Amino acid sequence: MGCRQVCAILFTVVLFAQCASHPKVTYSIPANYPEARRQQIITAFEKGKELYKANCSECHGIFTKGKDKVPDFSTVQIDNYSARFMGGDPKNHAVARKMSAEQLNQVLTFLRYKSKNKK
Repeated sequence: MGCRQVCAILFTVVLFAQCASHPKVTYSIPANYPEARRQQIITAFEKGKELYKANCSECHGIFTKGKDKVPDFSTVQIDNYSARFMGGDPKNHAVARKMSAEQLNQVLTFLRYKSKNKK
């Protein structure tokens, strides 16, 4: 086997291992939603997931070493966080203060509708 073949095989193995190590986030969307609407909603949730990943995951975990799941925040926690943000609470996370209200809403919507982690 040549060096190129070995490198190609090694690259493929590493790529598959990397993909397998990132858990897929699923969403709780009512089954009666039309498929086109479901796709629109999932696209919006994915924007929130990316914002969460970029701004929140360092402390709250997702795709980081040792933290492979987004925490299951309760509805009360999400509502309280939103209220503190809207009220300009200085104790609110500095990261959230750097996001627009629309961006924070996308993150909170993602957290609200993602499926709960299996125990």
